[in-house]
Amino acid sequence: MKKIIQILSILTFVLATVTVASIFYEGMVLRWFSFVSALIIATDVSFVFATIAGIFYYKNYKTLFYSHLFSILIILIGIIITLIFGKAMPKILFLLWEFYILYFYGIIICKKLWEK
Repeated sequence: MKKIIQILSILTFVLATVTVASIFYEGMVLRWFSFVSALIIATDVSFVFATIAGIFYYKNYKTLFYSHLFSILIILIGIIITLIFGKAMPKILFLLWEFYILYFYGIIICKKLWEK
């Protein structure tokens, strides 16, 4: 299970990094690229899987356990907001969502590396 958590965390962090960079690039050139939406979906799916796996794996680590529970709450709020706003959801929420994923898994990966 430890290897799965590590792979999911690193994958989520890398996907979030590439997604945020792609969104930034889109803003710089003022053009929408089709691959960015695929990156957003891949990041979100990876985030959901990593969060669910993290809840089961980090039961004994209170800080990480509660952080993953908070992420589940954020996911549920995101689903509710998507259902309410539909296609008219503000673009800034996507960017904030991706930054949350980026920083959350960035901190988890850095924390694990610092412990070694």
